[in-house]
Parts: sequence; C-alpha cells; structure tokens
Amino acid sequence: MQAQKITLSEEAAKINEALMQRVECFISESGGSIDFQQFMQMALYTPGLGYYQNSISKFGESGDFITAPEMGDLFAYGLANSIASLPADAREQILEFGAGTGALAVSLLGHLQELKALPKKYLILEPSGQLQSQQKEVISRVLADVPVCVEWLSELPNKFKGTILGNEVVDAIPCQRIRKSENGWIAQHVGIEEKRLCWKAGASLSSEHLPPALTAEVAIADGYESEIRPLVEPWIKSLAQSMESGVLLLIDYGYPQVEYYHPQRNQGTLRCFSRHLSHSQPLELVGLQDITAHVDFSQLARIAVANGLEVIGFTSQAGFLLENGILQRAETMSELLDDKARYQLSREIQQLTAPGQMGEVMKVIAFSKKDLATMCGFNLQDQLHRL
Repeated sequence: MQAQKITLSEEAAKINEALMQRVECFISESGGSIDFQQFMQMALYTPGLGYYQNSISKFGESGDFITAPEMGDLFAYGLANSIASLPADAREQILEFGAGTGALAVSLLGHLQELKALPKKYLILEPSGQLQSQQKEVISRVLADVPVCVEWLSELPNKFKGTILGNEVVDAIPCQRIRKSENGWIAQHVGIEEKRLCWKAGASLSSEHLPPALTAEVAIADGYESEIRPLVEPWIKSLAQSMESGVLLLIDYGYPQVEYYHPQRNQGTLRCFSRHLSHSQPLELVGLQDITAHVDFSQLARIAVANGLEVIGFTSQAGFLLENGILQRAETMSELLDDKARYQLSREIQQLTAPGQMGEVMKVIAFSKKDLATMCGFNLQDQLHRL
C-alpha cells in the first residue's frame, strides 16, 4: 500500500525538505547507501526535524494516531491498580519513558491518589523538547492538587528504586530491515535513485546477528522480509544497570519470537502511520510520519534475564486490563453517564480489549530486580510459556 497523498503545510514541507537534505548528504558520505536502522534513526530522532523531534502535532484526532491513554480513562485505571498491588518500595518512584501528551501521567497519578498509592516522585524521560513543554503545561494545570513531585530527566538515574514504565516505547526503537536471498540473509539499505529514496541490498548477515528463530531448521523462502532490533540490547542493559530494585513494565505491539518470525509473516511488521492511516512505505514523507515495527518479546526476555532481571509476567493487554478491573470500573462509571458517553465508554473497552483491536496484539511484560513479588494483571491470561 502506498502512502496517501497529502497536502503539506508550509511548516511540514520545510521540515521534510531540510531532513531529506540531511539524509541524502549522509547517504552520499556513506558511499551511496545507509542501513535502514540509520535511516529510521534520522527520520524519527534528528533534532528539530525528526518525527518525534519536530513541532507538528502527532497524537489524538488531529494527529497521526491515538494511543491507549488518550482513548479515555480505563487504560490508566487498570495500570494504576496493577502498580498499587506492588510493595511500597517498588512504587516509591515511577519513571515513564516518552510520556507523549502527558495523558497517561495525568490519569495514572489521579488513580494512584484514589488508591492511596501515590509515588514520592514521578519522573519523565522525554527526548522531545516540544512534547516536554506540552507535558509540563498539562501536568501543572491538571495535577495542581495532587501531592507528588514530577520531574523531567535527560538521562537514566543511578540506583533507581521503583517502577519503570514504557507504553509503546520499544516499537519506536530503530530496527534493521532484513531480507532472505538465495545467498543468505542480507541487511536492507536505503539509497537514492532519480532523486528519490529507494531500497538497496546491503551487507550479508551472519547467524550471530540473527534471532534463533531464523537460524533454526525452519523453511524460510527467499524474499522473506522482517526486522531485527540490535539496539534493544544496550537499551535493556542500561535499564537493568540503572535499577537497584523494582519493576520494569513494558506495553507494546508484538509477538513471541516463534510467531514474530513465522514463515507466513513474510513481509515483516514494519508500518507507518500518517493521519490515522497505516501503510508500508517508510521512505516517503520523511520526518512527517511515524515508522514502527512490532516487538519481539522473546528477545526482550532473553536480554533482560542475561542482565540480571527476572520475568515476572507476560500477557495480552486484554488479560492485563480485565484482571485489573476495567469492566467493573466502567460499570460504575456508566451509571453516571448519558447514552452518548456510555457508547463512548463501550467503544473504549472494545478498542482496548477486543482481539481485532488492541486486545491481543498489544502485550504486557514485566521484569523485576531483587526478587520482587508478582504484580496484578498476569494471571487471567498467563502467557509466559509462549516466550
């Protein structure tokens, strides 16, 4: 599917032109092509120009996509119940990666206050200056009466004790695009032909750079395409080193490895989002569309365990939220709502939990350090055995 044709604003056109010049220059300096991971890094994170670094609206109805916290209050309610089930020292601080509009922080802290489980500090690690400003405005306005210290960080803290939270963070870590050829696996590169970005064949990949599912005795046809995420390993390692004790909770689109690299998933999971439509053309609208790929949760678990963390839960988003009482919460809320609001609430539940929506493809995985007890949300649909 091609990226839809859209009319660019003057600001968007300038951002796209400036970023394309940088990409083209880097490709030229690199001998005619760069690997896809380098391209994705530039497209998403070039200061002032990349998708997550520029000033163009991304979230909500006026943006490109809506995340679970922005659909309503139920996602944060379920998450708050789960965090409140932890021992006090494991929720003494909460650190959120990439807080978006600030919607999750606002709702989560509100519910934790209701549950008498507020952290002493709520820390936000946000690389986008524009989003950080938006978060500060929303949080200072909405949470004026909530007695918690909210701080913004530029890097991971040392000896962190508490809960680290990442909602739809791993899928935005740049990935390598790979392809099976008659001579083995190759990295897909990005080059330029006739003044347009195009795919090019890159270097061959040895088995040590591939996930076990692709090096096992599995029939993978030539032309099979997928993704690998080498940058996840140093990221997880840095989190494990930062944590003295507590929980790491990650929520994202993805599969266990055997499903991620299933022979029939021959086009991989790479997707782009622009104006609430998805397509598979990452080389278009550079800097103006989100680029994402699903998460290999087996990879996360393998790296985490190798770095001293313990996997304490893995489940679907539906199982996690249902066990944490979102249906009961919705029933209580509906008694105070009119028909239109009840319909919206019903729609929110469907989007969060239905198999054809976020319910099954979104997964929740939890890791702990220092032999912490399990947390609520992983028993109703326990999927640890699938890792």
